[in-house]
Amino acid sequence: MFLKFSKSDILNSPLVYPETGALGYTILTRSHFIRDSDKDSDTESEDDHGGNRRTLIFNKLGETIAEIGWKGRQPIEIVIGQEKIIGAKGMFGCSSAILSRNVLGIPTRFDTEYFWMAAPGGLTLLDYDSNQTKGSFHSSSMRVGERFITAPIPSFGHDYLEFEPHPLASTEELIVSFILMEVLRRSRFNLHMDLSDRSKLWRNTPLANWGRRLRRRSI
Repeated sequence: MFLKFSKSDILNSPLVYPETGALGYTILTRSHFIRDSDKDSDTESEDDHGGNRRTLIFNKLGETIAEIGWKGRQPIEIVIGQEKIIGAKGMFGCSSAILSRNVLGIPTRFDTEYFWMAAPGGLTLLDYDSNQTKGSFHSSSMRVGERFITAPIPSFGHDYLEFEPHPLASTEELIVSFILMEVLRRSRFNLHMDLSDRSKLWRNTPLANWGRRLRRRSI
């Protein structure tokens, strides 16, 4: 599945299908709670880390399918459908992690071999067992055929979320876990929330190779 962010603020943006331009989902973030009447009002910057905020994800019909309650950058409450989850730990596996100075790998809760791989220049969903990439966040990129290339000028590109479906994970869960990991990635590596450049390390190293090169450690 391919989804394109219509705005550079990933916490306040429609997600559309690039092939057709049709609306798939809408992500909105407000202080405290979001009311239906707020949907067309001005959005807050995702760099505003003070106080409590709530991120809501709507489907194309305008129905709320997921929520994230924040205290600063810390997710304190997550709702996916009818399931309520306290804190980020409930969204991820806790048996093992992949750690290094430049890469953080956190397992998903729906598949112990699926890891979100975060680095200064990107975020990828990796099947550790098969060493295959199952999802990627393409920041400030242009789509050329089936490939993504970094836009020569950041304003020319868009952010794209690409992932393969998994039988044990809903689309809304994948979107929520992406949001949590991307906020964590930018916080961990001290990146601006509107990152447009990419590190040389990330460009020069195939993402799947991290599965071979890094060892796991207990959390």
